[in-house]
Amino acid sequence: MLTDKRHKLILDALSQHQFLTLQQLMNNTHSSASTIRRDLTKLQKEGKLTRVHGGAKLVHYTEEPELGAKRTQNIEDKVLIAQQAAELINDGDCIYLDAGSTTLEMISYIDAQDITVVTNGLTHIEKLLSENIKTLMIGGEVKPNTLAIVGVRAIHFLQNYHFDKVFLGVNGIDSVRGLTTPDEREASIKEMAMKQGQQTYVLADKSKFNQVYFASIHETDEAPIIITNPSTMELEQFQAFEERYEFLGGQI
Repeated sequence: MLTDKRHKLILDALSQHQFLTLQQLMNNTHSSASTIRRDLTKLQKEGKLTRVHGGAKLVHYTEEPELGAKRTQNIEDKVLIAQQAAELINDGDCIYLDAGSTTLEMISYIDAQDITVVTNGLTHIEKLLSENIKTLMIGGEVKPNTLAIVGVRAIHFLQNYHFDKVFLGVNGIDSVRGLTTPDEREASIKEMAMKQGQQTYVLADKSKFNQVYFASIHETDEAPIIITNPSTMELEQFQAFEERYEFLGGQI
């Protein structure tokens, strides 16, 4: 079978399933394990799929859901993660609070005094001010579906500040591809925030793991710490991440 035809069969099969094992892909294409491994390596380099333990899955190119919809998903996990994150803030800290549903939940649990928050989340402003927290809003283009500020102006704004702690949301965390999001403009904002922060924390519920989206979020030399709720996950799901990331509270 020609390579291009085999690649099409692999991608077509993956489009109908969230995940396919190596054996399933071998059966679908009537090819050997070594041939499929080479195919998966090539397709991954082209950004068309991501290899996971025992098989492969497609890269997501979908648009992000509306913020209102995201706020209702995995809400118990998000609250526990938000509480853990808020406890890391010390009196007098200057922090960056990323747009997103889990970072929004953090605000109610912040007890630290005399802090300054810089954010690109329009939804965060009213809640921050109601808690008497000094708040700076970055300027730029507003994304209608997430109400996040993005764009070149926003990046230039962030370059003027240095943060004790940065709290980010992401759409996907993969042991090979790292942190990803559907929108490259949001990826650029997150990258600049990490660059300007002493320590970055990524808030991620179970739905974010083993997911890959269109735009990579390039990390700094010091990898971010992942804050999650390990009690909702199977131990095996985290084994591939142990070498790349530190998790709050120790290894999963």
